[in-house]
Amino acid sequence: MYGIILVLIIALLGGFIALLGDRVGMKVGKKRLSLFGLRPKYTSMIITVLTGIFIAGFTLLLMTIISNDVRTALFRMKTLQQELLLKGEKEKALTTEVLKNETALLWVNRQKEKTETLLKKTEEQYEEKLVELQKTKDELALEQRRLDDLEQVTKTLKENKVALEVERERLLKEIQAFSSEASLLRENLNIGQAGRIIFLEGEILGATVVEAGSDQKKIQNLLEQMLADANKLGLERGARLKERQDYALMLTKKFSDLQAYAASLVAREQPGVLRLVAEHNTVVFEPLAVSFQYFPNELIFKQGEVISETVVSPLLKEKDLLDQVLNLLLALRKKALARGMISERQYIGENLSLQEVSTMIKKIKASSTPLVLQMVAATDTWRVKGPIEVGINLVRKDGQK
Repeated sequence: MYGIILVLIIALLGGFIALLGDRVGMKVGKKRLSLFGLRPKYTSMIITVLTGIFIAGFTLLLMTIISNDVRTALFRMKTLQQELLLKGEKEKALTTEVLKNETALLWVNRQKEKTETLLKKTEEQYEEKLVELQKTKDELALEQRRLDDLEQVTKTLKENKVALEVERERLLKEIQAFSSEASLLRENLNIGQAGRIIFLEGEILGATVVEAGSDQKKIQNLLEQMLADANKLGLERGARLKERQDYALMLTKKFSDLQAYAASLVAREQPGVLRLVAEHNTVVFEPLAVSFQYFPNELIFKQGEVISETVVSPLLKEKDLLDQVLNLLLALRKKALARGMISERQYIGENLSLQEVSTMIKKIKASSTPLVLQMVAATDTWRVKGPIEVGINLVRKDGQK
């Protein structure tokens, strides 16, 4: 639009200047003017040429003033050509670079596609491995639980093994404790069936706790039940009354009146241990003479009191050390019974934790010198309560722990 307006303006101005030159030429021709002494004809031609030059110059001047492009074309054409050539070369270089970049881009896109495919495959593999990992973790957790269970079972079996060993040794020691009786019985067998001893003097036939405040009838029933149980035991071993073959007991004169004895027990203000014991050695087919013993409740072992002790060497085998522990427990039981503790509630297996025994044996084996092994009352112990709670102490011979 700008170029059309410019062309129209130049055309109008050119026409106007041409008309003006024509008028000037006509005036000069009519007046027959002469320039520089030339003929009017030539003067008119000169004016016409000058008018044309003026038109051309004015047109260029006007276009130069009005249009930046005309100014550039007139005064900077060479520079523009050089710049255009330079731009063309740069364009070629850029076109080449673009082609290279497009090629590189195409390669990058292909690599991207490959990478994306590989990434997708890797992600799928990762998900699969993640599932496998979780499965492995679950299996590992299951195996760990099984391992823990097996460890617990192993620990229990070890403890049971120790318990069985302790029980075995206990039975052996109890057999040894009654070996003298067995020897005596074997000797009596040589004398004859009629002379065989079946009960030893002081042997406990039954024991129970008499609670304070019990009524007489209940106590009397208790006495009668103890006698009935002892009679059954006596018959099983071979004791007999000559007059009654279905009865084996002969109650001593002191306790012949059970009602009176029951009344004396009712009068007690505190509980106690009641025992039924053999009065003397009894042979087969003879009556079993029995009597009652009553031990009022009192403290028999104070907390921390040393009940039994022995010297042990770390050179001994574990089995021999276990024998030492069992001997101390047997001595403890004997002392407890001697002080009137109820026998039915006094079992060796309940005196001491098997874990304590195992730990103590390890400490003895780890020592470099002989030690004193002590059975100590863990709490205050009363006659009517049981079993005795026992702790084990290891001290040096100089008394230091």
